[in-house]
Amino acid sequence: MATKLMTRLKHRFLPRTLFGRSLMIIATPILLMQLIVSFIFFDRHWDSMSSRLVYALAGEISMLTSQISEAKTEQYIQDLIGESSKSLDIYIQIDPLDADTMSADVKAFQQFYWFSIGGKLKEALERRIAHPFVFRSFENEKKFSVIVQLDDQRMVTFICAERRLMSVTTYIFILWLIGSAVVLFGIAIIFMRNQIRPIRRLAIAAEKFGKGHDVPDFKPVGASEVRQASQAFLDMKDRLKRQIEQRTAMLSGVSHDLRTPLTRMKLQIAMSPNNPEVENLRQDIDEMERMLEGYLTFAKGEGSEALEMTDLRAVLDRILGRARRENRNIEEKLADHLMIRLRPMAMERAIANIVSNACKYADNVWVSAYEESDMVAIVVDDDGPGIAEALREDVFRPFYRVEKSRNQKTGGVGLGLAIARDIIHARGGEIFLESSNRGGLRVVIRLPV
Repeated sequence: MATKLMTRLKHRFLPRTLFGRSLMIIATPILLMQLIVSFIFFDRHWDSMSSRLVYALAGEISMLTSQISEAKTEQYIQDLIGESSKSLDIYIQIDPLDADTMSADVKAFQQFYWFSIGGKLKEALERRIAHPFVFRSFENEKKFSVIVQLDDQRMVTFICAERRLMSVTTYIFILWLIGSAVVLFGIAIIFMRNQIRPIRRLAIAAEKFGKGHDVPDFKPVGASEVRQASQAFLDMKDRLKRQIEQRTAMLSGVSHDLRTPLTRMKLQIAMSPNNPEVENLRQDIDEMERMLEGYLTFAKGEGSEALEMTDLRAVLDRILGRARRENRNIEEKLADHLMIRLRPMAMERAIANIVSNACKYADNVWVSAYEESDMVAIVVDDDGPGIAEALREDVFRPFYRVEKSRNQKTGGVGLGLAIARDIIHARGGEIFLESSNRGGLRVVIRLPV
């Protein structure tokens, strides 16, 4: 159960692409390292630095408060105020006591609470100063004030800049942290794109070859493993092409060799007197000829026909036109201008086989063709006896016949669907059988655009 849960979470949260997963492998250690460094910095450096700054400021305010409180002349106080603003960057104001001001505990510089500076300063002042005090912040200026009650008649305000409690190293560290992450991610993205590009080119070439396109410009590039996979793909492509060429050449020779004795046999039968035995021999020869033609058509596949941009609607119109001339009852629902790159003669032969099968075993046939996302779909329904679900994959095997619904009287040799699937798969498409809502069989063809 736990293994299934982990597998499900992995598939859900991990990136699907190799590029994304590679970046994740690079980014995760960098982020973890930066989090650890940030924790150490803010836990050690920031804490010690802010404590020193806070206690230094608290000590200066405590010293100035004591001197002002013990001053015997007004001139000494003025000199102390002037020296404090010049040397300590602390501005001092002495005002009559305002009970409302001292009773309002105004919390200053809330933006520093994340770093606990406000709490540290308050704690340090409570330790150093025996007089009551409050904080007050300035809304539009980066300053804050500490107001201390000297006695029953006076209060002194110490105005300090926020930079007394901040260090520029904090901003430098944050900028360095973010900047280094951006630079590292940028380098990683550029590097990974260059490494992934040969793999994507290999995938595109394999997909094009699987759809029947040639890939003459593809060359092995990239890392040694990618070059090895690319070279293996090229070797496989060459072997497949050689095998097809050798098979086609061999079958052409077989066709020529077999046609010669069949022709002689037909001439001898034609010259023989008509009787039941001669008629049976003539039918056997005709059946052998049909089987030979079907076998050669299946074995040759698409032959050497070139790919070209084709209007599939025009191909379907030709097929359905021939069927109607044979008095077949066909209804059509075809989209206009179904442009797709394919071998038109081979595809016409594949679809014609399917329509012909439907017309043989059903009274009515419905043909529809339409575009869906990046595919062209062709659906052929009929109201015939159909094919049992357990046998729907077997009927695509060469020379396989469903005896209950397909009998010898139809004249077929069991190659129609095998030829159709061979051609459709070579184009990168798919073909499958379903139960039709018309009561018979449904054949579905999907071709990638």
